[in-house]
Amino acid sequence: MKKQLIQVSSITYAIKGRDILKSKGIRAYVERSPADMDRVGCGYSIFVKGDIEDAENILNNAGIKVLGRQVGDEV
Repeated sequence: MKKQLIQVSSITYAIKGRDILKSKGIRAYVERSPADMDRVGCGYSIFVKGDIEDAENILNNAGIKVLGRQVGDEV
């Protein structure tokens, strides 16, 4: 599985987003954004194990603005 990260604007939104995704049955974790990811947010991202499209839609519907995403190396 590729490492999937969703970038948000603040650590608060990262934690809130993680909790929302977990309540919907999507495994999600907050972690530092990698150095090569554009630093337009707070430096934290939501690591998603599952369908990143579904996760992004859930976050948008919950009012959490997604600033970007990155699909990286195998985890």
